[in-house]
Amino acid sequence: MHQTSSPSNHLEPETTVLSDAADDMEQVLFVDDEPGILSSLQRLLRKQNFRCHFAASGDEGLSILEQQRIDLVVSDMRMPGMDGAQFLATVRKRWPQTVRMLLTGHSDISATITALNEGGIYRYISKPWDGDELLEILEEGLRIRRLEREKKHLLQVTKEQNQELQEFNKNLEQMVEARTEELRQTADMLELSYQQLKDSYDAFVRVFSTFVTSRGMIRGHAQSVADLSRSIAQAMELPEVDVKHIYYAGLLHELGKLSLSDEILSRAEAKLNRKDIPEYVRYPVLGEMALMAIDELEPTAHLIRCHAEYLDGSGFPNKLKEEEIPLGARIIRVVRDFIGLQSGLMKTQPLDKDAAFDYILAAAGKKYDPAVVKCLQPLVAEYSPDRILPYERLLSSNALEPGMTLSRDLVNSNGILLFARGYKLTTNIIEKIILLEKSEQRRINVYIRKNTSGA
Repeated sequence: MHQTSSPSNHLEPETTVLSDAADDMEQVLFVDDEPGILSSLQRLLRKQNFRCHFAASGDEGLSILEQQRIDLVVSDMRMPGMDGAQFLATVRKRWPQTVRMLLTGHSDISATITALNEGGIYRYISKPWDGDELLEILEEGLRIRRLEREKKHLLQVTKEQNQELQEFNKNLEQMVEARTEELRQTADMLELSYQQLKDSYDAFVRVFSTFVTSRGMIRGHAQSVADLSRSIAQAMELPEVDVKHIYYAGLLHELGKLSLSDEILSRAEAKLNRKDIPEYVRYPVLGEMALMAIDELEPTAHLIRCHAEYLDGSGFPNKLKEEEIPLGARIIRVVRDFIGLQSGLMKTQPLDKDAAFDYILAAAGKKYDPAVVKCLQPLVAEYSPDRILPYERLLSSNALEPGMTLSRDLVNSNGILLFARGYKLTTNIIEKIILLEKSEQRRINVYIRKNTSGA
């Protein structure tokens, strides 16, 4: 790996100009005010095929960005002077194409949201990091940057080809057909690039959801709410883009609860007192506010704000009625209560799934949308968060083999996402799962896609 600074007592910003031979080499900038962190990063990245720069402050990082073409920047959150959120916001404004990541601790949720809103970060990396996982994250970020460069190149090629087409003789049909085919292939490549970017964005939302639900007192089972809400939306034949935002809102509907005290979250909704209720009913608004600066999630944020409303106007925070409530929010409300009745969220004594549905059915037309309840009914019999689906197998850790693909997210005992569904297992990852079993003193069951096997 090409190094351009050394983590000694004082790390100086990189000022060396790249040689012609290295002009195309990808470059990564790390900004952290702790020399020990930068030294650890330099040791980890010694043999990677990208050029690294190190800066001990936001100002030094900006100086390097002014001199070098940086593809990816990783910044610490807590730094004197210019903190990580301010630094990444500046990078976003001046070098919008540079992929931005945040290095932070699990406790910095407000700082993470600030960096997400102002700095437009691609994802955050938790301290302390796992070396292999960090390398995978960096490679994924650089891959996104490559896709953006390719997209820009392809758009320019398309523009040039369109200009050429205007100059062609209309009678040369064979030439026109050939150029049209080239454009179709270009469009296919662009579609593939956009899909890869979208998949990465979906993964980030799932990771952020597990960060929310990792707080032990939050009992909404966000993944189950999201999955069941998506099934109902698909049964109602809603447009794909609406289904996506309903799924996102299901994952993040409890985001605003991060601001509530453990004392409030420890009680079922039916047991909240007069002092608790004004604070509790604000959580949908706080959830919307946390996401409102992200254009891509604006529809999701609106569903989060409205997901606790009832048809008769007895919900919160705005006491909306009937058609004033978006259909996606009506779907999430039905599912959220159906699962909440079983989890202890709504009542002190949880109900079984049949009793929970009977409760929902009895309030259909008053509190709940009858059309949504009707779509929920055929899903009740098969509903179980642990049900094995036809396309998957449930394996113990000692039965795992390299090359197998996860069919579900794998989380630890605190609900933190470890590996997202679709992740292909390696020998190293399987060893880490076995070590996690020993450290948590519990058996970990892993859901694997059928027809995937070890190498």
